[in-house]
Amino acid sequence: MAGGIPGRTTAAHRRNRANLKRLTAEHNLPCALCGEAIDTTLDWRDPDAFAYDHKKSVVAYPELADEPENGQPSHKRCNENKSSGDERPGLGDPSEVW
Repeated sequence: MAGGIPGRTTAAHRRNRANLKRLTAEHNLPCALCGEAIDTTLDWRDPDAFAYDHKKSVVAYPELADEPENGQPSHKRCNENKSSGDERPGLGDPSEVW
C-alpha cells in the first residue's frame, strides 16, 4: 500500500482511524502512550479524546502512514506530546529476579 503524505489524511487513514476507534471502544483499549483509559465519546478537540497514533513516525517512515499495523490508540494530548517521535520503548527485561 502506498504511504500517505505527512499532513494529509488519506481515505485509508480515515478508515484505519475509524476501525481503531471502534476497537478501542469495544475492547476498552488503553492509551498506548500513557496506559490510561480512553473515552471514545469525547469531542475530538478534548485533550483526553481518542487519537490515532502512528507507532513509527510518518515523517521518518512515510511508507507506513496508511498501514493499519502502524496505528495504536492514544489520547489527543499524549499524541501531541509525542509529536513525530517513534513509540516509547518498553522497560525491557529485569536484570535480576527480586
